[in-house]
Amino acid sequence: MIIDEDVEVMLEGLDENNITSILTKWNEVHIVKKKLDELEDMLKDKIKAYLKERQWKKYQDSVTKISVSISTQQRANIDKELLKEMLNETQYAQVTSINTFEKISIITPEHRKKISQFVKRG
Repeated sequence: MIIDEDVEVMLEGLDENNITSILTKWNEVHIVKKKLDELEDMLKDKIKAYLKERQWKKYQDSVTKISVSISTQQRANIDKELLKEMLNETQYAQVTSINTFEKISIITPEHRKKISQFVKRG
């Protein structure tokens, strides 16, 4: 099993006073995280398929003590344009809330290449 020391090895050689070094390490971690996310998604699909084949809604493994359950959830989406048509501006302002937060966006050359496929220029 992976432990903290294994993960901290990725930070070896990090120069905290050099933005290029920090961004290089971020990119390395980002690539590993992306691969791990893909692996996790694949394993979740296999677990889900295993449970569905047996028509199980939940399972608890006695060896690992890991429990898994499949539940059906619903998500409601509100059509904001239709809501604006139904309410006047004052009423619409009363039902909407705005949250402010900071977000950092880091665009790698790979991201830039993907984005350029969807963005029309000129």
